[in-house]
Amino acid sequence: MKSLRIRLILLFGVAIVAAAILQFTTSFQAAMNEANKLFDYHMQQMALTLLDSDFSQFESHTLPGIERNKFDFVVQIWTEDGARVVESRSYLFLPSKAVLGYSTVTLKNGGWRIYAVQSHKRVIQIAQKLSARRDRAISLALSALWPVVPVSLLLFFAAWWVVTSALAPLNRIGLDLANRSADSVDPVSDQGIPQEVLLLVRELNSLLIRNTQALQSQQRFVADAAHELRSPITALKLQVQTLARSRDAVAVDLSIGRLLGGVDRASRLVEQLLALARQDPASQNNVLARISLSNCVEQAIADVDAFAQSRRIQVQNEVLPQVYVQGDKESLRVMIRNILDNAIRYIPECGQIQLHVRAEKMTTALCIQDSGAGIPLQERDRLFDRFYRIPGTSQSGSGLGLAIAKTIADRHKAVISLDTAVLGGLAVSIVFPNQRSVAELNEAKC
Repeated sequence: MKSLRIRLILLFGVAIVAAAILQFTTSFQAAMNEANKLFDYHMQQMALTLLDSDFSQFESHTLPGIERNKFDFVVQIWTEDGARVVESRSYLFLPSKAVLGYSTVTLKNGGWRIYAVQSHKRVIQIAQKLSARRDRAISLALSALWPVVPVSLLLFFAAWWVVTSALAPLNRIGLDLANRSADSVDPVSDQGIPQEVLLLVRELNSLLIRNTQALQSQQRFVADAAHELRSPITALKLQVQTLARSRDAVAVDLSIGRLLGGVDRASRLVEQLLALARQDPASQNNVLARISLSNCVEQAIADVDAFAQSRRIQVQNEVLPQVYVQGDKESLRVMIRNILDNAIRYIPECGQIQLHVRAEKMTTALCIQDSGAGIPLQERDRLFDRFYRIPGTSQSGSGLGLAIAKTIADRHKAVISLDTAVLGGLAVSIVFPNQRSVAELNEAKC
């Protein structure tokens, strides 16, 4: 059953019916006990009334106390020698002479309750079928039950109203979401929301906020990508037009070289855009594993080795210890490679880059520094912005390298910062929290 309202109403209905059945059962037991006491007393009084009667003067059906009634009393009288002289009613099966006092016997026509007393050499016996007592008890129990029926109906309709009122906030939230446009990210109002539903509304609003941020991030990314791709595409178009107008071989070769360079720059920009899109936290499931940071550094150095040699840049990698962090191997390799690529691209030829890893109890830090001219302090905060390049930079680039590195660091809950290097250039530090420190931090929060 998918309807919560119907399920709750049915549960209330079952509870009301169960309560009515319980009340009937209790009333029946109480009525049965009272009926037994009352009829036993009535049988005793009837027998005592007949003790001094002269039965020779009466027809059996005129004996006092044995008139026709709905309680099925039967009067039997035996003489001293065991002869039955009086029987007030005719039954196919009647009790035989019983012991004195109260007793209960079972015949083929059901159970009988008997009271016998002896006087003047005669035994007077009063018998009654137990079914008569049971019928009387049921009648009394039903009489006590009938007021419960309208009360139960009132309770059922009250339960219907209570459940409908309690679920009204959920219906309102559903209608609110159903009537929204696809691009609406306004939070759901929590006015009049009960405490049990408030957590759901807050989590829903939190999800809407995250979706808003993801949507805005995508919109900024698409706008920035379109803006940045416009320039290289325009340049390629102009170079193709120049190539079409070229007449001599030297001009053709020069145009082809420029065209190939433009294609390379556009290709690199597209690769960087794809890398940035893949590393967007909104598209990641954040499933991280224990990996070797040292191996990621070595692979990243191998990726940029040819570029470094072409500019005679010396990449010095100290003997790195086997340090492990929680992360994604491919993403960390891309992050380190982008930082190295930026350093190789912007420092003068014959420069130097140093890498070292420092492992401590709570953190693991990777530092990459170069011997370039460095970056002014006022420009460092903007280096992680997408497509930002320092004014006056002559080297080709997309302005996405450090933005991708920052995105990957954020995904790994690492802190990336810029400082002045000992070599005189820029120092990039990435500090990873150790798995143990993260666990201790979460435990402390709990």
